[in-house]
Amino acid sequence: MGRKAVLSGPLTWGIIGSAMSGIYSSSGKTANPAGTVGVLVGAIGAAFSVILWFYHYNPTATLLGSYSGEVGGGGPLADQLRLLALILGGIAIVLGIVAGLGGKAGSTGIVAILLGVVALSYPIMMALNLITKYTPNPLSG
Repeated sequence: MGRKAVLSGPLTWGIIGSAMSGIYSSSGKTANPAGTVGVLVGAIGAAFSVILWFYHYNPTATLLGSYSGEVGGGGPLADQLRLLALILGGIAIVLGIVAGLGGKAGSTGIVAILLGVVALSYPIMMALNLITKYTPNPLSG
């Protein structure tokens, strides 16, 4: 049989420590918390705006179950989603800009800005009266 190597003595911690330091050491990449939070906030705001766009063109859809009537009919839930999309989209754009000013601008800053623009699309266009209630065929009926 072979010899067993027993690690003991003052040099043991140096050997084990150097092996363990590879596991717990940094890879050199740094996180960008402003960009990451901007992407998360922008994704939520963009989801709200996409829901509003969906119900704008298909108000009788049942995507949200029992809440569909409140969103499709322009009720209070639609107003709340519009306000949340506006606020979250603005926060996402600001955080995307802050992430870009931080020096090491990665893709998270750009994605946060793009998601913020998507989130702001419906609330701003409604506020400026650039879109109106959708009618599939205005000449019929």
